[in-house]
This record gives sequence, C-alpha cells and structure tokens, in this order.
Amino acid sequence: MLCHMKIPTLPTAAFGWTVATQERAFAETVPVELSTIFTGWGPLPAVVGTRDQTGAWDAAGQTRTVLLSDGSHAQERLTAYNAGQHFAYTVTPQSGMLSVLAREARGKWWFIPGAKGGTEIVWTYDFSARSLWSWSLLLVVSLLWEYYMRHALRLLVGQLERAPK
Repeated sequence: MLCHMKIPTLPTAAFGWTVATQERAFAETVPVELSTIFTGWGPLPAVVGTRDQTGAWDAAGQTRTVLLSDGSHAQERLTAYNAGQHFAYTVTPQSGMLSVLAREARGKWWFIPGAKGGTEIVWTYDFSARSLWSWSLLLVVSLLWEYYMRHALRLLVGQLERAPK
C-alpha cells in the first residue's frame, strides 16, 4: 500500500513601510510595471514583461503571462482583490526550472495603515512543490526567493516614496 504523504508548502514573507497612504500604496502597487521591481537577484531571473493580460488587473479571475529574463514564463491569476487593502494571486510556472519544481505559488499583499501614518506592506508567498523530491530543491529556491522579495519590496517602496503625493 502506498503512503500518500501531504507535501508541505514553503512559505516566505517580506515586510515594508512607506509614507504613502494605504489607498495610494495599493493603487500604485497593483498595476506596477513588474520589470521595475523584479530586476533579478542571484540566480533568480528578472521579469522582462507581461503579455496577454485580461482586464485592468483589478478583479479576481484576471490573468496575464509573466515573461522572465531566462526565457521562461509563468501564468499569473488574480484570486482576490479588495481595493485599497489586499490582493492575492497564483503563479503557475509554464516553463523553465521552476515548472519542474513547483505546481504553483500563491502570493498575497496586505496594505495596513501605520500606527504613526504611512502604510505597512505585508507580502507573503507560498510555493507548492510538485513532489517530495522537488520539495528539497524548492526549499533552496524559496530561501533565495525571500531575499528577492525583500529586494523587490525595497524597490517598490522607493517608487512609492518618489511618486507625487
């Protein structure tokens, strides 16, 4: 008899703060040009663009294809959209090494009014491995991804800080 062991997901998180209001931070993050914040980190590729986007990226169910600098791509789908406060999405790798390791990843962003003004940004990401074998390799990727998330969030906060208020 085969044992059906549930493969644990691999969660990561990044946190940031901006002087921007909750509404402005949300409004400028959701449609951000991905290539301006996902510039690559170590062996993880940069985003070079998107294509085939459905809708204005403001409602659950909308999709787009994310193109990466290593030639791979992934399908992204909004799964939740609460204007001004929260959005979530799934990423399904379509090609490249990540497609061998992960079934999907789930990202969630929260925008929380800061106690002394500004906005706290919380971004979580959760990888789902294809197998127990791929889980161990994906563990390394998720550790690198956490640093990539922090880097991307710093770039995003920099954009929010420079944007007109």
